[in-house]
Amino acid sequence: QQHILYHVYVDGKEIGTVDNKSIIEILKSQELRKAKSKYGEYTLDTKNEISYVVEEDFKAVYNNLETIQALKSVMEIEAIGFEVIVDGEVIGIVKDQATVDRILDNIKQAYIPQTKKDKVVAASISSSTPKDIHLDSIEIKEDVTTKKVAISPNDITSEEDMFTLFKKGTLEEKVYIVEQGDTISEIAQKHGLNTKQMYQLNPEVEGELIHIGDELVVTALTPKVTVESIETVTQMEKIPYKVVYQKDNSMFMNESKTIQNGQEGQMEVTFTLLKENGYVEEKTIVDEKILKEPKEKVVAKGTKIVPVKGSGIYSWPTVGGFVTSPFGYRTNPVEGVWKMHTGVDISGVSDRTIKAADHGSVIFTGWKSGYGNTIILDHGNGKTTLYAHLSSISVSKGNKVAKGQKIGVMGSTGRSTGTHLHFEVRVNDVPKNPLNYIGK
Repeated sequence: QQHILYHVYVDGKEIGTVDNKSIIEILKSQELRKAKSKYGEYTLDTKNEISYVVEEDFKAVYNNLETIQALKSVMEIEAIGFEVIVDGEVIGIVKDQATVDRILDNIKQAYIPQTKKDKVVAASISSSTPKDIHLDSIEIKEDVTTKKVAISPNDITSEEDMFTLFKKGTLEEKVYIVEQGDTISEIAQKHGLNTKQMYQLNPEVEGELIHIGDELVVTALTPKVTVESIETVTQMEKIPYKVVYQKDNSMFMNESKTIQNGQEGQMEVTFTLLKENGYVEEKTIVDEKILKEPKEKVVAKGTKIVPVKGSGIYSWPTVGGFVTSPFGYRTNPVEGVWKMHTGVDISGVSDRTIKAADHGSVIFTGWKSGYGNTIILDHGNGKTTLYAHLSSISVSKGNKVAKGQKIGVMGSTGRSTGTHLHFEVRVNDVPKNPLNYIGK
């Protein structure tokens, strides 16, 4: 009867013969199980290369027991790891392929918005306008491969550290302690970073709000992998309205009046975003649908030239009203002492608009002690008018104004007992009774 004989070779050297290859495989399995207690969870394999040469011979003689003993004496068991290679660079070794797959999946998940199937509804970064986001694709940009290698368990990079290497490029985090006078931009520059990177590394920092003793991460990150994603976004956007100016020769050049209020339009915009590690690298408009056309704002703009000097004849500076406190000495209502009142107080108006008493130039606007919000106009020839206690000011220093033009709104700022206008006329800085100049 013909027999099949297997010559067993270990690392190219024959160690014996067996009549069944399963004998060798069973021994190998037994030795691997024994080694499990030493290497624990790691993948195990024999360090040796075992091969066979088949022989068919009627007189074949095999020696199973001797071959098994010989194999035991030379067999070496080792742990198997997987080198992680990114674009040709080995960045570490993990225990198995599943670890690499899990890490890469977790990295990608960090850049996927919370989705319901492939759609997410989120708030826009730049506005509160709702938008629909469809994730079209997400992948690792670099070539990530693995290679099975023999290792010592001490050579294994933990899953946590490997994740950090992929994300940040380093396991070491450099920290800077804020000193007096430091700013975010200066700290960034010192450590080879830009301001954007500083905020990415320290998301808890808001604006330039840092304090002495704060610890800031200043590690320049160079992630080992780039997550490239493409999203299609559809959102509502406002269409700004145009402002159209019409000439009006009935108003002075520094006057304007809104004839028609503008209204923003609305459109539905669809665009794609190409992102790398969550940051937009490219935005492409795919479609725009106008849902509501904008309505332009129409403004009448005066063309009349504002006179350089006053006419010398002053007009009443309010819309109606009457004098509640005349020019001259009186008991001051706030201080309760006999004192010169250098102007007149006007109240009882139908409209709180304050108007220029004559053509002139604005030589002062702002807060004046006792007067509150104040405007002073120069009308030439040493003549000025003063308007005090205003709630708001509508002109700026240096403006030219025309008689009757709105310059502010009546109020009660400064030392005032109620809403009114304190109005003064001065000639060469000497207070005069305003009533002697109005209409004359």
